[in-house]
Amino acid sequence: MWGILVQPIGFFMFIAAGLAETKRIPYDMPEGESEIVGYFTEYSGMKFGMFFFTDFIETILIACLATTLFLGGWQVPYLMADGFHFPWGSLVQVPHLLIVTLQIFSFAFKVIFFSWLFMTIRWTLPRFRYDQLMDLGWKGIFPITLANIIVTAFVLLWFGK
Repeated sequence: MWGILVQPIGFFMFIAAGLAETKRIPYDMPEGESEIVGYFTEYSGMKFGMFFFTDFIETILIACLATTLFLGGWQVPYLMADGFHFPWGSLVQVPHLLIVTLQIFSFAFKVIFFSWLFMTIRWTLPRFRYDQLMDLGWKGIFPITLANIIVTAFVLLWFGK
């Protein structure tokens, strides 16, 4: 079962924390792209390119983690090792090379979707002020994730999984 179905609150908290970790809008306090003065003004050429490249690598890494943890990674619905097993009982045989190719494309599609989502959020939302970011982190995200961990622990203890 995919993690987003088991832990939807954890998924949204992971996405919010992942966006904050990439230091992109709306969480780009250290950088402040729209201002002319920042710590990137001293870099140009390849040094600036490497800093900019690491931001994109962080975004892709968070997208890969979200795909693996919450969207089943390389899993394609109803696809098993020998082909598609549909819930109504039919089986469609698929060659192994095609199965591997479908799984690779599935993972890549999910990562591209998350990267697109992060870019859309970046283009849409304005930047938080420092006080808004601290309120969101300490009064919003932290208590919700703590409550999610406690509820998950009680559910696992109660149902004995």
